[in-house]
Amino acid sequence: MTTLKNYPPFLLEKSGKSPFPIVLSSPHSGTFYPERLFHLTDLKLSDFQKYEDAAVDRLFSFAPAMGVPLLSAVYGRAWIDLNRYPLELDPTMFSDALPPQAKTDSTRVKYGFGVIARQLNANKLIYKDKLRFSQEQKRLTEVHFPYHAALSTLIKKNLAYSGKSLLLDLHSMPMLPAGCLIKGCMPDFVLGSAHGGSCTREVVNAALEILQEMGFFVTIDLPYSGAYTTIHYGRPDIHSHAMQIEIGRHLYWNEDRYEPSENFNALWRKLSIFMDRFLKILPSLKL
Repeated sequence: MTTLKNYPPFLLEKSGKSPFPIVLSSPHSGTFYPERLFHLTDLKLSDFQKYEDAAVDRLFSFAPAMGVPLLSAVYGRAWIDLNRYPLELDPTMFSDALPPQAKTDSTRVKYGFGVIARQLNANKLIYKDKLRFSQEQKRLTEVHFPYHAALSTLIKKNLAYSGKSLLLDLHSMPMLPAGCLIKGCMPDFVLGSAHGGSCTREVVNAALEILQEMGFFVTIDLPYSGAYTTIHYGRPDIHSHAMQIEIGRHLYWNEDRYEPSENFNALWRKLSIFMDRFLKILPSLKL
């Protein structure tokens, strides 16, 4: 859907007070694009859909019934990237001045993937003309800020009630180029800990062991170690931990047809088993 207005900035699903100090977030699974985007670009909806973390929120739709809150994006990643610093902006995209605190020199901005992306890939620029930040900043105030305010509130409640919190930031990944494969293989899962900076190794190892026992090929921090959400909320020094989980789309998604593959339901069940086992050992982990 591309024409409706006033969509909420996020979807929060939860079932009462959680017995676990854990939060799930899916910042890239949003599928709504304002009609105005299609006046600014020559690209089509199908182009933007390939940039989404397809149906990751649906893969974890069981979580609220387990007492685990699930915060999901509503707006597509190409409209606003919720896994970026809020002022990670490319000055070449705008005809007016950016705020002085804008982070214009990050690696992600350099490659065109700031909080408002310049391109979908090296061959697909998004916008026909330069944007005006004075107008586009609404994407931040109306979507990015509310999403992270909600996420921050969930984490603060965990810290207040339990003295600790664990955020699992959920993503999906396309097939890697041949030169980026790990030992010649495509990982099923990548667990990102900002190279140990966002959560304890005990948390990572617990998830790793469960997934490996279930028969998945899992790597840690390779090739994805986590971005803004993981780094920003991962503060082990104050018992706020964050781990990014990347799921290979080859496990559940038909990229050509943009629909779940025949393995979607099987992976949904396996992920519910993973979460059940992970929650059972969570109280014994040092957070």
